[in-house]
Amino acid sequence: MNKRSLWREPLLHFLLIGLLLFLLYDLVAPPSQEGSRITVDQAAIATLAQQFTATWSRAPTTSEMDELIKAYVRDEVMFREGVALGLAKDDAVIKRRVRQKLEVLAEEEGGTGAPTDAQLGAYLSENADKFRRPAVLSLQQVLFDPDELGNELESTLAAALVALNQGDNPQTHGKGSLLPSRLEARPLDLVAREFGPDFANALSDAPLGQWFGPVPSAFGVHLVRIGERKPGYLPSLEESRKQVASEWESDRRKAAVEANYQRLLQDYEVVIDAGNTESAPQ
Repeated sequence: MNKRSLWREPLLHFLLIGLLLFLLYDLVAPPSQEGSRITVDQAAIATLAQQFTATWSRAPTTSEMDELIKAYVRDEVMFREGVALGLAKDDAVIKRRVRQKLEVLAEEEGGTGAPTDAQLGAYLSENADKFRRPAVLSLQQVLFDPDELGNELESTLAAALVALNQGDNPQTHGKGSLLPSRLEARPLDLVAREFGPDFANALSDAPLGQWFGPVPSAFGVHLVRIGERKPGYLPSLEESRKQVASEWESDRRKAAVEANYQRLLQDYEVVIDAGNTESAPQ
């Protein structure tokens, strides 16, 4: 078939006319409304009202609701225009917010319902250190300042230790401070928070009912008398159910987020261009 006969083919005429119509429509047709329509539906309005109520502890008035809707539309317009201009690109705040939303979705999708007692019991056993109750102490302490006593520190502590074990009044020894001189039924972790970990660690195996020391702390050195000590223990599930369930749910959510991320990561090729950081061959 030569070129002249090809141009006479009706099928070719049909294709050319169709192409021209397509190009003409693209030039004169109005833009699609899909990307320019902002729909404020009942769900969005209900969410706005709930947020207002949560903030102000009352429902919004009609005029306040109108302003909320106007602000919603304004936010949507400005956001879409900003995205169209590329303002969202490489914005760390926007990326972080979108990431948080995706992670919340992953957390909810990974939900398996309420945990069983068997699951919680196994979780308690596997994470015993997280739930172990600390020892509880009742004690007295007297503080001494090493800088103030200098070379007399050792002899002063020795004399005070003898006097205290013979029944001397603790208030007649040491240096006054804002630290409590007596603690009653105080968990060991709270003692560590007040006096420091070195002080608390020295009390674990100390004798009961007699003054001992010196015990160092961030405030100086102490002579201490432990009146009562209840050892730490791992609580039963019934005793710690609320805390165990809360921690189990937290770990489940973290695992769901991580699993979802690893699944998504498989669809990407990650290239890290850190420059030429390789050392020269030795």
